[in-house]
Amino acid sequence: MGKSGVITEKSKENKAYHNVIVLFKIYRSVSWRMQVQIGQVKHRFRKEYGMDVDSFLESIYQAGMDLNDDEANIKPRMEAISSFNKFLKLIDESVELMRLYHPQGERYYWVLYYTYMTPHQLSNISEIMEKLEPHLSQGVGINRSTYFRWRDSALKAVEGILWGYEEESRRLLEHYRDTWKEDI
Repeated sequence: MGKSGVITEKSKENKAYHNVIVLFKIYRSVSWRMQVQIGQVKHRFRKEYGMDVDSFLESIYQAGMDLNDDEANIKPRMEAISSFNKFLKLIDESVELMRLYHPQGERYYWVLYYTYMTPHQLSNISEIMEKLEPHLSQGVGINRSTYFRWRDSALKAVEGILWGYEEESRRLLEHYRDTWKEDI
């Protein structure tokens, strides 16, 4: 672990490293916090400056002002919003990539969306499965075990996009290393 508390290397004691489930579990909370902060900043800008945030920032940059001399704590708020936005964008782009290119992408997208990404958390698995029904092909049913299997596969697909196929690639390389014999 680095000085900042950010996990920088994988170890056997560290199960949180690259834990995509944890990322998805906090997605809704981060999204909500970001919306609250954006709302507060927008309200404050309109009240104090009589304009929206984008117009304000554009006028600051055109005037050559430096946000480092910020007395109203605008910079920390903007940095927090930027950080939240980067987190959400990373997840959203990974999910969209999976949706577009994975063979089961559309199905997996809806599973992740209703499980983790909707603005309001659904109350239970049955409600999630009910919401999934319109997105499935005619005649394709879903039960609890299918839902969990699809959810786990979707998380694994996004995990591969976010961090590559490290474990799978490592195992494949070890397999070839252990089984390949040089022709003499």
